[in-house]
Amino acid sequence: MNRRDFLKAMGFGAASLAVPGCVDGFEQLTATSQAYKKPNFVFILIDDMGWSDVACYGSKFHETPNIDRLAKQGMIFTDAYAACPVCSPTRASILAGQYPAR
Repeated sequence: MNRRDFLKAMGFGAASLAVPGCVDGFEQLTATSQAYKKPNFVFILIDDMGWSDVACYGSKFHETPNIDRLAKQGMIFTDAYAACPVCSPTRASILAGQYPAR
């Protein structure tokens, strides 16, 4: 047996010992990735609505029970800026993920 054949045999032996350990780690990795759920986002975009027009933000006049329920079960967004003062470029920038053209 020459040196090259010896190194091939040792490499194959080391790889065959390492594979069962990798398989167990792979099974654990897939089990944790299946348990992870992606979050859901509900983005409500309404024209001419102020921040205090929804009950979960402090409105006493408007009743919004379904939006309030969503806010209690999840998170509420408090800081946002419109890309333009008119609605159509702002909507387009939200959908495209880019700033509106000037």
